[in-house]
Amino acid sequence: MELITSVNNARVKDVANLKQKKYRTESGAFFAEGLRAVKEAAQFADMTDLFFTKTEEEKLRDIVKLAEAKGTRLYCVDEKVMAKLSDTKTPQGVLAVIKMPENDLRQLRPGAFSKERTDTFELDNNAPVLILDRVQDPGNLGTIIRTADAVGALGIILLEGCVDAFSPKVVRASMGSLFHLPVVQDVTAEEALTWCYRNGYEPAATALNNAQNLYKADVSKKMAFIFGNEANGVAEELQAAAETRLFIPMAGMAESMNVAMAAGIILFEGLRQRKFIR
Repeated sequence: MELITSVNNARVKDVANLKQKKYRTESGAFFAEGLRAVKEAAQFADMTDLFFTKTEEEKLRDIVKLAEAKGTRLYCVDEKVMAKLSDTKTPQGVLAVIKMPENDLRQLRPGAFSKERTDTFELDNNAPVLILDRVQDPGNLGTIIRTADAVGALGIILLEGCVDAFSPKVVRASMGSLFHLPVVQDVTAEEALTWCYRNGYEPAATALNNAQNLYKADVSKKMAFIFGNEANGVAEELQAAAETRLFIPMAGMAESMNVAMAAGIILFEGLRQRKFIR
């Protein structure tokens, strides 16, 4: 274990730079902070460095043991150094550096991201895939990743123009779920649709017009749900290419809803139909 008390330490500067996409791309690494995210990273990701303050050491005992067993570099730092590393105003005292996973469309298959489950669900051969079109808000993307994990999704395809899935705000909002399923970035619409057709997935775009009522549609099949940009929704060409268009019925006067909320409603309706209707 190395003790670091200087914000000018070379390793500290390198990790602090990971707040910027340029450096994440160049180094092939990103970071996660907070006890829950770091715990998930220690179990399910390729964690290379663990930074923590002395005050958090007792809470991290099990994580530190796991990190040591994996050969992770350990650094005990003071509050000034943690503040330099952290992307939050109030650092939680623990931060992990993680190798960027080499996710691609070939990993989107049942069992590709196998992990121990805490529930009794069997392998879901109809697990959904999400295709996100120009989703820009990090909080929305992180929440969608967490929701996709909760319903046992096969993975997430981010089309060109989406926010970086490995930015600190997305990682934080995903609450560790980013380490549980593949997230494939910078995919063209053509590549995503080709993957759907080759693998028997039905593309289903959210839409307000000329669409089926979600609660009257069969979404228990192999579905690739397409969710769009916060301001403009799913691009017209993607809606036109989709075999199915879905809308969520609403009783009030709101014209639409937040993309992360819409994703949650549709994904859990799919789960209900796949698992709880006999």
